[in-house]
Amino acid sequence: MLFFSKWKITLILGALMLGFFFALPNALPSETRAKMPGMFQRTINLGLDLQGGAHMLLEVDLTSVLAQALENERDTIRDGFRDADRLRTETIRVDNESGAVVVRLRDAADSDKALKLLQGMSKAVDPQSLSNDKTTKVEKLSEKDFRVTITEANIADIQKRTIAQSMNVLRRRIDPQGTTEMTIAPEGDDRILLQIPGAKNVDDIKSVINKTANLAFHMVRKESSNEKAMELARRPGSLSKVPPGTAYFPEEGGGGLIVERRTKITGECLKTSSEGLHPEGNYPIVNFTFNIRCARLFGELTQKNIGQRFAVVLDDVIITAPRINGAITGGSGFIEGSFTLESARELSLLLNAGALPAKLIIVEERTVGPGLGQDSINAGKIASMIGLAGVGLFMWLSYGLRFGSIANVALATNIILIAGALSLMGATLTLPGIAGIILTIGMAVDANVLIFERIREEAHLGRPPVNAIETGYRRSLAPILDANITTLIAAVTLYFVGSGPVRGFAVTLAIGIIMSVFTAVVVARLITATWLRRKRPKSLPI
Repeated sequence: MLFFSKWKITLILGALMLGFFFALPNALPSETRAKMPGMFQRTINLGLDLQGGAHMLLEVDLTSVLAQALENERDTIRDGFRDADRLRTETIRVDNESGAVVVRLRDAADSDKALKLLQGMSKAVDPQSLSNDKTTKVEKLSEKDFRVTITEANIADIQKRTIAQSMNVLRRRIDPQGTTEMTIAPEGDDRILLQIPGAKNVDDIKSVINKTANLAFHMVRKESSNEKAMELARRPGSLSKVPPGTAYFPEEGGGGLIVERRTKITGECLKTSSEGLHPEGNYPIVNFTFNIRCARLFGELTQKNIGQRFAVVLDDVIITAPRINGAITGGSGFIEGSFTLESARELSLLLNAGALPAKLIIVEERTVGPGLGQDSINAGKIASMIGLAGVGLFMWLSYGLRFGSIANVALATNIILIAGALSLMGATLTLPGIAGIILTIGMAVDANVLIFERIREEAHLGRPPVNAIETGYRRSLAPILDANITTLIAAVTLYFVGSGPVRGFAVTLAIGIIMSVFTAVVVARLITATWLRRKRPKSLPI
């Protein structure tokens, strides 16, 4: 085990040099790092508890999502009965108290046909699953009355998808470049944990969170030119006065319009969005490009409605409502309104990120100052230095200057390699992560202790130095691997089971275990073999 071929030595030294160069940027000023190759500019990211930032607990308004699901179900049922041959309804309404859509037929003779139609509208919650769970449940109340409710399985699926979509939209809005090591994770059934290290302006984050950016294109109904209809629509609480299948939205500059409620052209159709200037008026606009499917739908919509108006609705407010002068088949266009260049840029960012499926309510908010984080860093540095000094002194006193120095060099190398690995991974270091590194300092010399004790035993038995060291390393390898593999299993388990700071601790612990085994079994052994070959001692100073 004391013989190292040239290619092994080359690989070991190469690994050490890479670790050193990856760790080096953490000790250099930003100006110097900027001059280094891109790969070697990476540094360890500091978590919220070390560099400060924003901590928020958001509650997803699932009530409104479920209410909208009922509205969508009502529209689907209305379209189904409209397309059915000679099947007429008296009313199709949403009963919010029971959380259901109530259908009343005109003719009781159509009862069986209506029941079959309603049951056929119920789809599998997850078509790819083996479960038979359906989206809706149909109840026959009488020969003319039916109740359609959303099943518990569908509600759970809607909640799950809403949480996941909200998290994705938040991530794209707050960190569009993917460079911020933010933490975003579900908390319970209806909450999202959001931590943004280094956030300086919490108000800007709140502004981004509170904007839903729900974009849709609706055809304007002819009722908008009727003053009596518009007067009824504008009255508070009189939305029921608008025709079925329509909605009233206020305009940004004042007034409002009655539009068709359902539309297939929404913000999900957008492929790209960017701010720009109007080609003629030189004022800010928002350019957009549809995906292939929606470009075709928009082309068909505009071709069928030449001379009619369509409304661009953002968060239930009409930004603009131009008249269609011809078919728009290019799949691109622009939105004009009372934009500044900054507001146009902000809107394009929100549209690119996507619309939030539900309103997010901030139920908990904390701001961690950088001063507190710096205190934690300083405390971690002091603890690390004390730990290093204590371990180094112990190794010198226990195993002499020669072997104690070998162990200490391996320990220092271990710390550098951990820093290099964390920088390469772009990992985020938190306070528990610092605790993991400090723990690693103590664990790093454990392998050296096992090896040196075995070498000391062999030397006391009268074996020559070469044989004693060879036997010590060979017989210590299995116990070292067993001890560290079991600890590594625990670290991996913590990573996959835990969350947040626990995972940070697990990462540093796992990396520390791997590096400590490498430095003790490989690096320290190479140093020992080199010393033995050059000095050829007759006895071991241990």
